[in-house]
Amino acid sequence: MKATFECKDLGMACDFKAEAGSKDELMPKIVEHAKTAHGMETIDEEMKGKVVSAIKVL
Repeated sequence: MKATFECKDLGMACDFKAEAGSKDELMPKIVEHAKTAHGMETIDEEMKGKVVSAIKVL
């Protein structure tokens, strides 16, 4: 199983793409990207829900 995420799926003008073996492994990569590229110190529950729904599991 592979989980993937792309910022553009949230309507962001960002080319960030990440993948990992599971959603749990993928989330830290997304959180780090959100902090460094988008200046988001925290991810609120609404944004977390959007991110989780944008993750594709293949």
